[in-house]
Amino acid sequence: MLLLTSNKEMASEILGWIGFATSFSMLLPQVVKVCITKNTKSLSPIMFFLTFLNACIWTSYAFFTKETPDLQVGCANLAAMAASFFILSFIISNKIKDRITLNRLKKDKKFNENLDQMSVVEIKNENELLSEEIINMQEKIEELQENVEELEEQVEVLEEQVEGIEEKV
Repeated sequence: MLLLTSNKEMASEILGWIGFATSFSMLLPQVVKVCITKNTKSLSPIMFFLTFLNACIWTSYAFFTKETPDLQVGCANLAAMAASFFILSFIISNKIKDRITLNRLKKDKKFNENLDQMSVVEIKNENELLSEEIINMQEKIEELQENVEELEEQVEVLEEQVEGIEEKV
């Protein structure tokens, strides 16, 4: 009977840590994606707020409602709480940045009539297109400068040839 109880406790402990590992890794891919792309457009702030709230409640339950804290549940939910808070802060930060960008662009007289009908994404796309055009123009200017340098070298060669001909004449 003693052996059976210890096997049951060991199995319970192992399952608890496996549950911790899966809970811990559950939000990790999303955190990595947000860190890399800084893009949160398709993420629901309500879902991550509820995830954060849920993790807070389960963490409190694990550490404060029992005499012996449930480490697996507590640690897993601490990780979920941290991950969801991190993502939620990125979502809020991006929304604030979008509002600031929109307000700045509304003040810009170039977009005065169509701006109210344009979304932040459309405005950013417009700015990206303009940036690409500027980059292309800069590349063309560099090419033209190279051509000018080549032509200046050719003019120098021709001037030297003309001087040589004039000396002969």
